[in-house]
Amino acid sequence: MTTPIISVAVPVPLRQTFDFLPSDESHIPPVGARVKVPFGTRTLIGIVVAQKESSDLPQSRLKPIKETLDQHAVLPPDLLLLANWISQYYLAPLGEVCDLMLPVVLRQGGDVAPPAVKSWQLTELGRSSPADELNRAPLQLAIIKRFMQHQVLNASHFKDETSSWRQALRALIEKGWVSEHTAHPKLSGPASNTNSIDLNTDQQTAFDAIRTSLEEQQFSCTLLHGVTGSGKTEVYFAAMEEVLSKQRQVLLLVPEIGLTPQLMDRIAARFSVPVVSMHSALNDRERHIAWWHAANGDARIIVGTRSAIFSPFNDLGLIVVDEEHDASYKQQDGVRYQARDVAIFRAKKADIPIILGSATPALETYANAQSGKYQLCSLNRRATDTALPRVELVDLNLQPSNDGLSPALMEAIKGTLANSQQVMLFLNRRGFAPVLYCAACKQTATCHRCDSHLTIHRRANRMRCHHCGYEGRITPQCDHCKADELVEVGDGTQRVEEALTLRFPDAAVLRIDRDSTRRKGELEAMLGQARDGDADIIVGTQLITKGHDFPNIGLVGVLDVDQGLYSTDFRAPEHLFQQLVQVSGRAGRRDTVGRVVIQTRFPDHPLFESVRSHDFNTFAQQLLTERRAADFPPFGYFALIRAESPHQAAAMQFLRRAKQDIQPQPGVMVLDAVPAPMERRAGRYRAQLLITAEQRSTLHTTLQHWLYHLSTDKDAKKRASSVRWSLDIDPQDFY
Repeated sequence: MTTPIISVAVPVPLRQTFDFLPSDESHIPPVGARVKVPFGTRTLIGIVVAQKESSDLPQSRLKPIKETLDQHAVLPPDLLLLANWISQYYLAPLGEVCDLMLPVVLRQGGDVAPPAVKSWQLTELGRSSPADELNRAPLQLAIIKRFMQHQVLNASHFKDETSSWRQALRALIEKGWVSEHTAHPKLSGPASNTNSIDLNTDQQTAFDAIRTSLEEQQFSCTLLHGVTGSGKTEVYFAAMEEVLSKQRQVLLLVPEIGLTPQLMDRIAARFSVPVVSMHSALNDRERHIAWWHAANGDARIIVGTRSAIFSPFNDLGLIVVDEEHDASYKQQDGVRYQARDVAIFRAKKADIPIILGSATPALETYANAQSGKYQLCSLNRRATDTALPRVELVDLNLQPSNDGLSPALMEAIKGTLANSQQVMLFLNRRGFAPVLYCAACKQTATCHRCDSHLTIHRRANRMRCHHCGYEGRITPQCDHCKADELVEVGDGTQRVEEALTLRFPDAAVLRIDRDSTRRKGELEAMLGQARDGDADIIVGTQLITKGHDFPNIGLVGVLDVDQGLYSTDFRAPEHLFQQLVQVSGRAGRRDTVGRVVIQTRFPDHPLFESVRSHDFNTFAQQLLTERRAADFPPFGYFALIRAESPHQAAAMQFLRRAKQDIQPQPGVMVLDAVPAPMERRAGRYRAQLLITAEQRSTLHTTLQHWLYHLSTDKDAKKRASSVRWSLDIDPQDFY
């Protein structure tokens, strides 16, 4: 019998797998298991992706596996299939894709099952003994009293206590009053749930269309296109209820961590099944436990951000992608996957339905729905039957703003507060002012590592670069001419907050941006304040625009949108329209019609007419017509090669040579290498090379041939090693 060859995907930026011999022929590691393998001078943890009879290398040159970490696959066949598809579609190294699918604990060689945790509970003796026996041991008495509130205690119940609680607990165990137990973390659902909410006619029609696929247990992709406040979540919940009744699992993807707590509360109020969340705010241990509960089927509902699409499941029955248009679903470094598209592929291979929900779908999704590739379900009215908000434009050419606030907007704020309603002001620029300008020499304060202005953060007395993180003190004199004629130009959320506090001293002003929500739990707490009505005026960046339900918002003000009107990025109008519709949708979600005031210097721009009329369909058709004429996505296909280097010429030289080396298939065009819109960032010079194609297959074939050349030609290898480069299939931005 010949010795099998073990093919292993190793987490390195090489687009190939590596062959090894088993360390013990009596035990061959299964496909999908983790193994430790020698790799140069290092030992790496890889995934077994195949067992085969032969190798391209002679057996004498193959090294044995050092250690097999798993008796069973940690990446089951469905996830290995997904990993292979991602690797082939995004032209990413398979080893890096497999590594991406595992919790950090497993990547580092930890056990598949989370560590067992200790818990304690009262014994029969402890329940029957009089507590006054512990009067001379106050900490032991406090622990016994805590058992009156919780039948079972674990270490988390003592996180606010001094370390001596362990000694007191040990004393109670020695007395026989308390027993200690060790087990893997348990997961339980809410004790009860509320009754299902009746669907309105539009919601019921949408659910009925989706239910056909649920009942037949087959793949379908449905775009649930509903205006803001139309109750898309209720349709999700009805579909989830159908799946849960069959004892299957549900994956619900959301774009932002900030949406997760609110959604978890709604799910807990609706379903009495175990739920876990997966997002980057969890520590490695918490993420591992959530992964474990999803894999063994304990968790029936999994709510998470984009990487949750890689979770293992015991029996997945439905995937929901909320706010499917959101740019957060696109990974912008490492393996540059689009989670929405990965979710569609996974649903198709699992033969289960997937729902994509949005008030402003991505044009790629909308085009697929228009062509019949996806099922289209529309919710054209709000669930409360309240009219969509009135949208008004303020011409800043006629009404100059002061601290970002025009006279018309100030009057609207006064009226809204007088009606005991909340105000939301959206400005997607944090800090106090984006530019520090010297009136004497006409210079501005710029980052020494980026082609960017330094943003003023007055309260911290700092100037910060929002691109590389550099910061320094605000100086009283100009660095160029030493004059003391510095002027803070432009408006940020901090400046607007300060102006509102001065002009509305009786109003509670709440600022929500990345600066005010740095600590864990702060974003959740602030969003809770806004929902509960503890803030009269909410000022924030895009953190406040996505899917939040604030019941008492009467007015939404949009302070600065013009920068998105004339961008070099062909997707800018689409993204701006989505942003304006999403933030406008926060107004008037209950009984009264909301009001939206948008400040602009270009009130005649046609985009605003579509926003005012809440007409996504006409706007989308116009953009699709333009893109079809230009062969832009979704009617053409793009790939972007990015390169960066500390040396200005190196990135451009690499890309110019790449253009020479690329042999385009028919219908594929390779454009000239150009500097990135922000050429210098974090001390590195950046450039990019765009490849366009009429067919996706010819684009991939062209790039596969170039990648092969890059890995086999010595000169090409040397050039590639001199810069940091990446390949982005279906790029979402060109910044």
